[in-house]
Amino acid sequence: MNMTGTIKKMMGWCPLVNMKTTAFENNIVYASASGIRGSGLPANKNPVYEENAPFSNSIKLIIILGFVVLAFSYGFAFFGNMVEPGKVPEQAGFVLLFAASLYALVMWGFFSMKFRITGNGVEAVMPPFKYRIPFSEIKDIKTIENIPWYVGWGLRLWGRRLAFVSMRKPAVVIEKKKGFFRELILTTQNHEEFIKKLKEEMT
Repeated sequence: MNMTGTIKKMMGWCPLVNMKTTAFENNIVYASASGIRGSGLPANKNPVYEENAPFSNSIKLIIILGFVVLAFSYGFAFFGNMVEPGKVPEQAGFVLLFAASLYALVMWGFFSMKFRITGNGVEAVMPPFKYRIPFSEIKDIKTIENIPWYVGWGLRLWGRRLAFVSMRKPAVVIEKKKGFFRELILTTQNHEEFIKKLKEEMT
């Protein structure tokens, strides 16, 4: 018996055998393997377009500076107690360590913000949070020229709007047919291009 032929027959069930080449171009990810992606999920559950949220240099500087201040404060308290025990209350050291750790987690989530268009919906991600709207629930897609300063940054509750804000710029507004949140606001890199890709995928 031909060993090579036997192995091919035994692996005929494997989706990797018939997988087409995956293309990465301009943050667009395409792949297919008999309707199943490499993750084992149906193809329409995986992103056909994905982009990272844009950040201004000023907001990067402010957020990183905040972490540096907290980390420096904890380092000062830690090494201060090593040099002179009892100089800084032990509870203060724990509070500073907790604050620095929590700040680092929030900072990681904020800078990991991204937006996806899948085969059947649109997703906004800011770890550990993710919000998804199926195409069937989208009522309208429009833009907002500027997000007010009081809304803030990150994942924000703005009335019955849910906003993923990375910077002050024109943003995508996705209006829903139903649900508590009636609008999803995304500060994408290029709001017009994102809307174009979203409408193309919906048709």
